[in-house]
Order: sequence, then C-alpha cells, then structure tokens
Amino acid sequence: MAYTLDIDPGAQEQIRALPPEALVALGEALEVLTLVPERGSPLNPDNPDGGLFHLTFGQGLGLITYLLLTAQDRVDVLLVTWVSFDRDHGS
Repeated sequence: MAYTLDIDPGAQEQIRALPPEALVALGEALEVLTLVPERGSPLNPDNPDGGLFHLTFGQGLGLITYLLLTAQDRVDVLLVTWVSFDRDHGS
C-alpha cells in the first residue's frame, strides 16, 4: 500500500530553498514516506502513537517532520530542514 504525500505550503518553500545536493536525498526520503512512513521516529518518544514523526535524510543533514494519518493512507509533510556548514564562513 502506498501513502499519499501532502506537502504543506511552508514545507514547499523550504524544499525550494534546499541546495542541489539535498534534492536527490530528499526524493529518496519522500519515497520511503510513501511506502513505509513508520520508518521515522516519533517526535515525542513518550507518545509514539501520537502521529508526529521525523525522518533524517542526506547522511543526517536533513530532517523531515511529518504527520502520519494511517486511517487516510496519507502523510502530511510539515517541515523540511537542511543543515549546511559554510566552510568559508569565518575564514
């Protein structure tokens, strides 16, 4: 069974701002979410059935926060974060 992805407008803006090297990894992570969204970790470990999860991607530099709606076979992507270190900064 495949889940439908619904990407929040704010997350769409975040995706548009990602560097090119993040996009392939994000695509792979979104594919995982459509097939096995339970692979992510609960956002609140004390409430693992709360529906909010996060999944890292891109060798841990990216993070997707999402809501899993199993009854609707849907994953709502809420936030997409990418950490990038500017090697020239402060030099």
